[in-house]
Amino acid sequence: MTPTDVGERVDAQIGNLAERITRRMSRRDAVRTGVIGGIAGFAALTLGTKPAHAVICECGPTYRCGHYGWPCPSSGCPSGMSLCKEGGSCSCNAGTYNQQGYCCTYAAGYWVACSGLCQGMGYKLCYDCKGHGCDRWCTCLSDTICCSCTSPADVRAEHKRLQPFPAN
Repeated sequence: MTPTDVGERVDAQIGNLAERITRRMSRRDAVRTGVIGGIAGFAALTLGTKPAHAVICECGPTYRCGHYGWPCPSSGCPSGMSLCKEGGSCSCNAGTYNQQGYCCTYAAGYWVACSGLCQGMGYKLCYDCKGHGCDRWCTCLSDTICCSCTSPADVRAEHKRLQPFPAN
């Protein structure tokens, strides 16, 4: 096993851990995550490895909607599905879990999957989607949002432009 293989395995493991942690974060925490990710990325680059957040940008351990044959749009949930929100019928509060043993944990039904993309201010969202029963709620990953943003003011303007956010 070469040092590159070891580095890629470590990156993948860190990425998987980061996905699980991210599912428990609020949008407010996303900014903090971006800063920490930037520091981790800088540290990885100084060691000559790829940062974990550059390797993986996924929605965590829950099946993607495509697994069930429901293609994801560029943002939001597939046609006929809606956001699965904490406090709703498929939430932990209701005691309902999907086939993988997860419940909807976000009040808004979506969360930041990764940030620091494009020019550093871009990010992708994960959407928890339901519509075919709680046992098969699934996730969709958005296209990159705010790829041309270069400042926090640009991010705020893009967020305001997208309101209500997300569409479904």
